[in-house]
Amino acid sequence: MDASITQVKGAKDTTDELIQNVIDTIDNASTQKLGLSVQLNSLQQAKQQVQQSAKIASEEISRHFDELQKALIESINERKNELLEEIKRVENMNMEPLQECEEMINMSLTDATTCLEQGRNVLANGPEKNLDALVNFKDSTKSKDLNILPEVPNLGDVAFLCVDFHVGLTDRLQELIHIEGKIYDRAPVQICDIIERPGALLVKWAEVDEDVDVAEFCLQYCYGQTTALDCGKSTFHTVYCGPETSYLVRRLRPNASYSFRVKCRSDDEWSVWSVPKVASTSINHYEWDDTTDGYSVSNENKIGTREEGLTRVLYSKSPCYKSGFSLSFRILDSGEKSPIDGVGLAVTNEDIDTLKREGAVFLACDGKVYIDGQEMKTRLPCLSRNSIVNIQTESLHNGKIRVCIQVQDKELTFDWNIERQVALGMIGGLGMMPLAESTQCFFFAMIFSHEDWKVSVE
Repeated sequence: MDASITQVKGAKDTTDELIQNVIDTIDNASTQKLGLSVQLNSLQQAKQQVQQSAKIASEEISRHFDELQKALIESINERKNELLEEIKRVENMNMEPLQECEEMINMSLTDATTCLEQGRNVLANGPEKNLDALVNFKDSTKSKDLNILPEVPNLGDVAFLCVDFHVGLTDRLQELIHIEGKIYDRAPVQICDIIERPGALLVKWAEVDEDVDVAEFCLQYCYGQTTALDCGKSTFHTVYCGPETSYLVRRLRPNASYSFRVKCRSDDEWSVWSVPKVASTSINHYEWDDTTDGYSVSNENKIGTREEGLTRVLYSKSPCYKSGFSLSFRILDSGEKSPIDGVGLAVTNEDIDTLKREGAVFLACDGKVYIDGQEMKTRLPCLSRNSIVNIQTESLHNGKIRVCIQVQDKELTFDWNIERQVALGMIGGLGMMPLAESTQCFFFAMIFSHEDWKVSVE
C-alpha cells in the first residue's frame, strides 16, 4: 500500500514538473516572440534606412551632376561668346585704318585715270596750237599729286588674329569630374554614447574610419526625435566645434527628446553627418532651496540671490550633486565681500552658519580653499562679478573623492576623505538631511553676508 502511494505521488510530482515545464516553455516562447518582434522591427528600420538613403543619395547624385552639366555648358557657351565677340572687336579695330587706306588708294587711282584720259585728250587735239590746254593740264592738282603714293603697312605690322587655349584643360576637367563625389556607407565619426546628467546630456563620439586624419569635430542637436532620413526637415543647432570627443550639452528640459549628430573636418573638408541619436535626461537640473530666509531664487530655482536677512548658508534643494558629474557656479552679480563668503560642496545641510567646517569643501571669495575647515596653501583667483567656478569630482577606489576646482585659468586638485562625514550624515537628526541614494551625493551651497550677490548653478 505504501509503495502504491509513493508511486502515485511520484507520478503526480512528475506530472507537475512536466506541466510546469510546459508553462515555463510557454513563458520563454512568449518572451522570445516578443524579443524577436522587437528585433524584426529594428531590422525593418535598418533595411528602410539603407533603401531610402540609397534612393535619396541617387537623387542627390542625379541632381548634382545635372546642375554641374548645366553650369558647365552655360560657362562654356558664355566663354565661347566672349572670345568670339573679342575677335570681332579686334578685327573691326584693325580693319578700320586698312579700309581708310584702301579708300585713299582708290581715290588716287581714280585721279590718276582721270589725269591719264585728260593728257591723252590734250595730245590728241593738237597741243602745238592749244597752249592754254597744256598750261592748265600742267597746273592741275591731279597732275601735281601723281608722285604721291599712300603708305601701306607691312604685313608684319598688321594684326594676325589667333587664339591660345590652356594645354590639357580637357584632361584636367575630365580628371576632376572623374573624382567628383564619394559614396559613404556611413559617416567617418559616429555618436557612441549619451549619458544623462542633471538638466544635461554628456554626448560622446568616436572615429570609425581610421584612414581619416581628423582636425576637429562639430556637434549639433535638434528638439524632438529625428532620423537620418528626416534631418532635412529639422532645425539643428551647433553646440560644439573643437578637437574633443565628448561634450556636455546643458540647459536641457528633463524627459524631453533631443536628437544629436556629429561630423568631422579633415584636410579643410567636412565629412557627412553621422546618423542622429535620440536621447533624453530624466534628471532634473540643479536647484537652490527656495525656502531659505535671506535668499530668493529664480529661473526655475537655478539662480540664487542674496537679499535682506540673517547671514546663513543657502543649500541645494537636495543632495543632487553626484560624484563624477560637473558643477559650475556663475557669479552673475556681486556685492561687498566677507571672509566667510563663498561657494562649495557639503556632505549634509546640517550647518546653516558656515561652510568652513567638517564635511565641506569651501572656496572663499578671496580665493582661499578649505577642506573640512582646514585652509589649503594654494589659492585660486578671487571671486567677483562674471567669475565662473567649475568643480569636477571623481570617486576613487579607496573611498576618497578627487576634487578639481577651476577658476579662470587656474585649478586646484586634491583628494577629499569623506568617510567620517558620511558616517555623520547617516546619523540624521534635527537640522540634518542624510545622504540620498549614494554616499557620493552632495549638497552644493553658497553663503554671502551682504546683499546683491547673485549666483547661478548648472
